[in-house]
Amino acid sequence: MLNFKNTTIAFILIFVGLFIVSLFSDFPIWIYIVGFGIWFALIAIGSFFMGLNFFTKSFTGRKGETRKRIAFTFDDGPHPEYTPIVLKLLKEYNAKATFFCIGKHVEQYPEIAKQIVVEGHTIGNHSYSHKNTISFKGTACWLPEIKKTDSILEEITGTKPTLFRPPFGVTTPHLAKAVELTYHNVVGWNIRPYDTVVKNKKQVLLRLRRKVKPGAVILLHDTHERIEDILEHMLLFVKEKGYKMVDLNTLMNE
Repeated sequence: MLNFKNTTIAFILIFVGLFIVSLFSDFPIWIYIVGFGIWFALIAIGSFFMGLNFFTKSFTGRKGETRKRIAFTFDDGPHPEYTPIVLKLLKEYNAKATFFCIGKHVEQYPEIAKQIVVEGHTIGNHSYSHKNTISFKGTACWLPEIKKTDSILEEITGTKPTLFRPPFGVTTPHLAKAVELTYHNVVGWNIRPYDTVVKNKKQVLLRLRRKVKPGAVILLHDTHERIEDILEHMLLFVKEKGYKMVDLNTLMNE
């Protein structure tokens, strides 16, 4: 199994072996450089692709699912304008979803966080600050990011989240240790249309429609003006295709 621990042990053994060989013969230094480069590349790939489970086990979709069930997930809220729009659409289509909320945003808009839970959706932890440099934090810095958001959500909604989605979808050994200590299930996705980056709604919808399949976890954001049209089109599309839209807890535990 290719993961951080096994990969690191393997490369240490290789480097030790190379060092021993170099004691008895001329050995080019570039081999060490290439070896380190390969190790670093594997670490980088493992960090950015959650589905590899390189640092920690992540749920990125229900593989082998035959029933037409999918999970819509929304990151970075709650947003004072767009999250209520998302909730209204979900209610109209009798769909359940999962919202990964940033702690400081929950503090700003507690009533919207309450509404998410009251209307039967699942709420998850998406860190407190979601800073651009958050992925480089050590375990000691990750723990308050996660625990503070847990406390805020539990105080406001009465529900302590069990799901955690790493900001930017980046995992590290430090984060893996933190979520182990806080007992969170790490969640990713297997359909990402880059709706915050791609401004053309047709391109986003085309990417989504092509990739929808049973057991899929769709990543969207309830933080921009295009989400209303994108979500309404997708809710209509998956309903016509016979899909049931469930929250992540349902999809994970069935």
